[in-house]
Amino acid sequence: MNSTLDSQQQDQVVLLDGVPSPAVDTPEPFVVANERRVVVAYRIARADFERFGPFAEDDDPFCAVEFSSAAFHQFGPPNDHGLHEHPLAAQGLRAYSAHEIVNSSLVADSWGPDAAEEGFRHYVFTFQDSTYECVAADCTVVGIYGNSDIAAREAFSLCK
Repeated sequence: MNSTLDSQQQDQVVLLDGVPSPAVDTPEPFVVANERRVVVAYRIARADFERFGPFAEDDDPFCAVEFSSAAFHQFGPPNDHGLHEHPLAAQGLRAYSAHEIVNSSLVADSWGPDAAEEGFRHYVFTFQDSTYECVAADCTVVGIYGNSDIAAREAFSLCK
């Protein structure tokens, strides 16, 4: 193992404050991807409406989050009820949240001990029915939209 990682705790879970929280009891999030770019769109939590709004009364706000230079991504278990079984739960992984995993063992084990210095970052988003994980260079909120149709259109335009 890399001596830098020996001196630091691996798998430090950090909440991404600038990314809206996913809504509880929401329809499934969706992914649009090409070979190196991934966009995840999902309904945002009502608690974030004021922070990321304003929204019209009839809006159903969705955000689109882009992962640039993505090397890996997947939806899978656990869901919100089984989140305590996720390997990162003990480090603070929370339901309905966006996280970055600093000093990620997944990145180090899969891409080598210098992968973090080479720009590989590990992100975990937790939703009602699944958990989304992505290893990419960066994670950016590219927009917050009034409904899923607009978010889908924007996601597809980013991945043309």
